[in-house]
Amino acid sequence: MKVFHRDVSLVACLAEFVGMTLFVIIGCGSAMGIQGSGSSGGSGGDGDSTSGETTSMIPGWVLMVALVFGLSITTLAYSIGHYSGGHLNCAVTLGLVLTGNCHALQGLFNFGAQMMGSILGAAILCAIFPPELDMTKTLGANSVGLKWNWWNALIGELVGTFLLVFVVLQTACNPKSSMNRSQACLAIGLAVFMAHCVLIPIDGCSINPTRSFGPALLSLSRMEAPKAVEPVATMVGEPALGEVAPKAVQDEDAAAGPGYWRSMWIFWVGPLLGACLAAAVYKGMLMLDAVHEEHTLKHHPGYKRRQTLIEHGTTFSTSTPADPEAATGPVLLGSKHGQGQREGKDAAARAESSA
Repeated sequence: MKVFHRDVSLVACLAEFVGMTLFVIIGCGSAMGIQGSGSSGGSGGDGDSTSGETTSMIPGWVLMVALVFGLSITTLAYSIGHYSGGHLNCAVTLGLVLTGNCHALQGLFNFGAQMMGSILGAAILCAIFPPELDMTKTLGANSVGLKWNWWNALIGELVGTFLLVFVVLQTACNPKSSMNRSQACLAIGLAVFMAHCVLIPIDGCSINPTRSFGPALLSLSRMEAPKAVEPVATMVGEPALGEVAPKAVQDEDAAAGPGYWRSMWIFWVGPLLGACLAAAVYKGMLMLDAVHEEHTLKHHPGYKRRQTLIEHGTTFSTSTPADPEAATGPVLLGSKHGQGQREGKDAAARAESSA
């Protein structure tokens, strides 16, 4: 089979495509089917039904969705990590490229595969959840809650992505963590879980631009579709039934687009900046660690002796002639390196001078 390019692995691209497709389906799907976000439990409101619909302040809902996202990353990273490294996030890919752990061309192809996987995953969610049964009303697309400012979400996304990429670099790339490499996916999944616990009430938590793009793009095709009203159970044990709500009145200028599209830039700028910052901190720590080890080694009691032995060994191997007598003469029995010969010559010289 002909290789497309020596720096590009097509199987890695396929792994990222499949992984991102499944990640969007499982992660966003966990938020779409259960009441608890938006106006019923988050910081969304009736004035703009496209803002804050994936936010939630209900502890159980936040914990459930955060666990699904974290466990999905752990599971998928273990599944495809041996092919592509299990990036599943263009911010992670960027951090790996900046630190030299992923070739730039491979990173570019991984990004394209992730984008296509996100769109396909969102399309499959459209087939699974009818518009009137989508509790987020936006296929789980991220948007800033109405009770929060854009800079709150931007800083949160930056810090959350910094946490994720920093954990990836330290557990999966740092040479000193090679003994714990098999647990890297678990640590990365826990980082995703922690970030979601903090950011879901603010903007639904992205920390992954490619994961946010697909649902937001496909949600545009559902703008005119009837939206769901959160189901309410009338009796204990009776199944909850959903109702179809009329289209909400938009407070924003229609030309500006829905809330999740107006704030899309936050879910790109914040994570990418966080990835760059994590890469810079990681490289800085490696440099400081190397300087520290060199300084410690130089002050070790055996360092100078070791260096002397190395230098002596190098000199001996390059300058010692084949015949030891050529340099020091015959080595006398019981002496070391011609010491007896030198002592004999010195005694003969003293006797001659006295005579």
